[in-house]
Order: sequence, then structure tokens, then C-alpha cells
Amino acid sequence: MKILMLTDRMEAGGAETHIAQLALGLQQMGVEVAIASSGGAVAETLGAQGIKQIVLPLASHNPFLWLRTRRQLRRLVRQNKFDILHAHARIPAFLMRGLKKYGCAEIVTVHAKFRTSPLLRLLANWGEHTVAVSEDLRAYVCKAYPIPREQVRVIANGIDCNRFSPRTNPQKTGRRILFASRMDRDCARGAELLCQIAPALAERFADLHIGIAGGGDALSEISAKAEEINRGLGREAVTVYGHVSDMAALWPGCDIAVGVSRAAMEGAACGAAVVLCGNEGYLGILNGDNLETAALTNFCCRGESPADAARLGADLTLLLENSELRRRCADACRAWVTSRCNTERMCRETLALYHRCIRPAPRMTVTVGGYFGCGNLGDDAILQGFLEELHHTAPEIGVIALSGHPHRDRKRFGIPCINRNNPFAFRRILHTSDAFLCGGGSLLQNTTSNRSLSYYLSLIRSATRKHKPAVLYSAGIGPLVGKAARTRTASAANACNYISLRDPDSMRFLENIGVDRALLHLGADPALLMPLPPASRAAFLLQEQKIPPTQRYICVALRSGKNARDICRIITAALRMVCREWDLLPVFLVFDGNEDPAATERPLRSVGGRVVLLQEASDAIAYFSRAELTVAMRLHALILSTLAGTPAVGIPADGTDPKIASFAQISGQEHILPEELSVALLVEKMEELLRTRASRRPILTDSVSELRKKAKKDLANIVTMIYNIKGNSHQSEKARSSS
Repeated sequence: MKILMLTDRMEAGGAETHIAQLALGLQQMGVEVAIASSGGAVAETLGAQGIKQIVLPLASHNPFLWLRTRRQLRRLVRQNKFDILHAHARIPAFLMRGLKKYGCAEIVTVHAKFRTSPLLRLLANWGEHTVAVSEDLRAYVCKAYPIPREQVRVIANGIDCNRFSPRTNPQKTGRRILFASRMDRDCARGAELLCQIAPALAERFADLHIGIAGGGDALSEISAKAEEINRGLGREAVTVYGHVSDMAALWPGCDIAVGVSRAAMEGAACGAAVVLCGNEGYLGILNGDNLETAALTNFCCRGESPADAARLGADLTLLLENSELRRRCADACRAWVTSRCNTERMCRETLALYHRCIRPAPRMTVTVGGYFGCGNLGDDAILQGFLEELHHTAPEIGVIALSGHPHRDRKRFGIPCINRNNPFAFRRILHTSDAFLCGGGSLLQNTTSNRSLSYYLSLIRSATRKHKPAVLYSAGIGPLVGKAARTRTASAANACNYISLRDPDSMRFLENIGVDRALLHLGADPALLMPLPPASRAAFLLQEQKIPPTQRYICVALRSGKNARDICRIITAALRMVCREWDLLPVFLVFDGNEDPAATERPLRSVGGRVVLLQEASDAIAYFSRAELTVAMRLHALILSTLAGTPAVGIPADGTDPKIASFAQISGQEHILPEELSVALLVEKMEELLRTRASRRPILTDSVSELRKKAKKDLANIVTMIYNIKGNSHQSEKARSSS
């Protein structure tokens, strides 16, 4: 694999260090890495370590120079045949736009919040995939620019914990505080505050020494203040080191690290207690309670109250006086950095993304149809899980999806999409496809309308008329009301080449209406193949909803429908009792923005809580992962809660619809049929789940593992079947042409 990283300058700084450690880590993993930049001290160091350096004017703001740089980049990519172009700054990202036509994927990492304007939004290029180093930057870039959330993933900064580690400093005497940052006007707030409080701290603690490291346009001013302080005290209490090329040699022996971002993490890795203080805000002493909050902003304090000398002085005094507190905080910080923010993890996750982005030229194309892009999060989770697994199983197969929102879903899922209501476009696409997959969800049913059933049956018939392999994929069948509907469904199903079903009840139903048993295979819902979001996602979402980290909550997914009002009334009464008794906050998750909001209005007025209109399926998994339990009237709320390992009780809105009961039985979750539902029974089930939550988690984990195996095997069988049919047709064509 050949990677070209692009950035502007490679001088000292957090982003530059990130690039350097990523390049060196990937090189150790066998990846060929080159870096294009405007040069700098870090570039020279990397060049000496074997990372190829290419000097281009990528820091220039001159549009006329951009044209020449763009030509140079294009020539570079064509000659070297890079697999990945990975930009770490705005101008390089803009200049690499469109170079993917030469066979490389484009990735952009966002390291900080940028100034935005209509022109900058127009010029910005975020690649096929965007990486954010923290959850707040992911939210920012999705809000400020028209980037689908599914396209942006979080890969936190990594610290080389072998290089930055606690070591005894033989020259150390007394207590030491060290501040490290670029010493520019927009980064030097912590150094300025330290200089303000240094005289008082030095008088109170005679053995105290304060160090300030970093270079920039504010360095001379900080140095002058330090000299003035030292003259007044009659000793060198404050030392300004200026630019330090090897911070790993300076951190050991430091008792307290003051700063933000990478500098704070490096100090923590070296065993120092950390006080987060910077230009963007002040969080104070890092400990086990606020580390997760700090990580949401890459330890930059974005959104926190401004830093001031009084708070910094009070926190430093507390740490200097209490060595036991200092040790506890230092241990908590180092444990967090070594487990969650190490370079190996960062490089491993980045390499996995690279592999995900590299796609061989399609040897085959399949068209997949379902209820995708119509506002139902469950159906979008099906498509997302299907695409994720297909990429691992057969990356050489291209996918075209029928969607209710093709323009948006083309960006969200990175595949061609056509309007599901355009029959002419479907026939045209079908002509060039090698197979048609109809499925994911309960598509073959007529309780909503006969028109829906007719639509999906017509798609299958269109494929079989064109002699394309037709697959009914991971389907849940029914309810089917009326003999005519069952006859039409059996006829279309028997014309398929392969039928995979997500539950045993659907398989028995098709057998009973006359579908050939040899066609039927038991799989599992593709939504179970979705990747789990990072642990930080849940913390960020809860912070957005102003839910304290210590608040226990219950997830509730209601729905509208014919019989749903009475069921929602019973659920509301049960919630009121359980939430009051167990001190739980109800969080109502809206899976379908068109139908579900109305169902949540009355329960919200009655029991309070939060209503969350979900933006993506991984957000639902994140909420479920921290919940005590789930009450689900929607199937995919039950499925995703199971994937997150959270106990749930499923309640179908329609007693004739078997899908919730079927999944609950095969996954080990609880369910209550509408005809059995009562407030007392639901309260009993919920309290039982709360009491046995810890013991149920391993059972759910095992269930998910088995269901995922079924789903993977099912998709592998479908791929093999399509390849076999295509191979046989090619042999037949060869035989005809030779004769």
C-alpha cells in the first residue's frame, strides 16, 4: 500500500506531530508513506528516519501558484500510483480534489475548527472519508459543511507511550510545573496566566520551578515576563525553554503539566498530573471523573468557561499541597492515555480506514432494493450493515441502491443511488447489473397497503424477466392478508434464485404458502453487521442532550399505528412507575422522523425526559450502549439494542406482525404481545431486566456473535451463487459463439 500525506508546513505543532507519528507507525506496519509539504524542521527529521519528503508550496494562499502546484500533484500521483491521498490541512485538501480519478482514494483529517464562509464552504474538499480527532470536531464539520455524518469518523490522537513514559530524572529537585504549547498569540494563554501567578506560587512553595516550552510570536513577551519574575524573586523560578525539539526529554520528572491537547496528553503519559488550561477554555484538574469530557474536545477545553488566573492558581496550589491527590490524578491520566490514546491504536484504526477506502475495479454489479432513504433509520441500518460486510466479503462487487433520497444517500453511503420511484431508471440499471437483491426488512407484507407489496413483487418480476439472478435478501415475511396476496408472493418467491430469511417464522410461512424449500436459507438481519461506534460517541451525545454522565436512563422507541395509541398509553404508565422507583431518565429515540414524533408527545408530557431525533444508526447504538434497558416498539430498536448489549423488551404494535416476537426469541430478549400487555406485566418485565442486567449482557453478546455469523455466511452464500450463475452464463455464451 502506498500513501501520500499532504499538509502545509511541517514545523513544531500538534497536527505536525500527529502526522509524524502516524507516518512512522504506518511505516512500521509495512506501509510505504510519503509526505508532501512546504518543508520544515519536522519534515527534515522524518526524512532522516526514512519517510520520503516531497517539497511543494502547499502553504501558499496564492491562487496562481495553486495552478502550478495542482499540476505537480497530478504528475506526482500519476507517476507513483498512490493508493491513498490523505490531506491534513485545507489548502492541500482543496488541491487534491478530483485526483481519485487516477485510482486513489481521498481522505481528509480535521485537526481543529476552521474559519468558515460561503466561499470556503464551496472550496472545501473533505474527501471520500473524513477523519476528526475528536467528537466535537466531528459534530462541527458535519454542521458547518454539507458532509454526511456516515462519512466522518473519529480517530483520536495517539501518543507514543514508549517514548513518553515515566522516568526518574536524576537532576530533578523540588516540585516542577511545565507548560508546553506553540507560543503564538492564539495558543499562549496558559503561559501568560502562569506568569501572572508564578510570584505568589514561588513564594508559597520555595522548591517550585515553572518551565515554559514552545516557540512562536509571543515567545519574546513571555521571556521578558519570566526574567522580571526571576529578578523580583531573586532566583530562577521560571525558565523559558523556547522551541524544544525533543519534549520526551523534558517531561520526565515533571509533577504537573499545564496546557491542552497533545502537550497535556504527553505530560500525562510521562506520569504528570494535568491541569487543562488554554485559549479555548479551562477544565482544570484532570481526574477519573472528567477525562471522558476532556477527550470529547481532544483535551482542548472547547466549550468550557474561559481560563483565568484565580482558578489556575487555586488548582495548582491544591495539587502542589497534596502529593496523594497528585499521584491519583497522574495515574488516572496515564491509564487513559495508554489505553485510549496510544499511537498503535491510532495507526491501526487509520490503516483499517485505508483498507476500507481501497476498492478494486468492479468485476460485478448488484442492484439492491428496499425501503432505503425514506426516513426510517432501521432500513438505513440494513443498507449500512450490508455494505460493510460486502466490502469485506467481496470488495470487487459494486452496489447500486434504490433510494427515496438518492442524492443524499449517494454521499452518505458512497455508492451510486437511483430514485426508487423511477421505473425507467431501475430498468436501465438492471440491464447493466449482474443480480438484483430485494430485501432487508419486512417488505413483503400488505398491512400498510397492497400497493407496497405490489411494488416489491414487481421489482422481483422485472429482474427475472431480464434473466437476472433475483435474491430475496434477509427478508421478514408478512403479515400477508388474503389468499391473492399469498399466491402472488409465493409465485414471485419461487422465481427467485435464492431466498434468505432473518427469522424461522418467515421461513415456515413461505413453506406453508408453497415456496420451494430448497430456495430457503436462514440468515440474520444485516443491521447486526454494522460497526460499533467509538465509546466517545455516547458521551458526546449525552453531553449534547445535557444528560449528566452519572444519570442512569432508559431508551424508549415508540411508533404510531393503528393500535399503537393504547400500547403507548400503557408504556407511559409503566415508565412513570419504573423511572420514579429506579431514578431513571426516559430517553425517547425517534427512528422514523415522519411517523414517530407524534407518538412521543403524550408520553413526554407525562413522564418528562428527552426526545432525540436520530441522525444516523450508529447514534442509536451509542445511546443504547449506555442505557439501563430499552423498551422497543420498533424492530430495529430491539436489534440495535441487542447489538449494543443492552437488555430490552419488545412490544409489537400489531399482534399479527411476528417480527419483534421472532427476533426476541432468537436473541434472548424479552417481548410482550399486545393482547397480553398490561401496566403490571410491563413493570414486572422492566424491573426484572434492571435487576438482571449484568448477567444478561454475556448472553446477548453470545447471541449477537451467533447472529452475525449467520448474516455473514448468508451473504457469502449469495455472493458465491451470483458468481456461479455469472460463470455459467459466460461459458454458455462462449459455447454459442464458438458453435
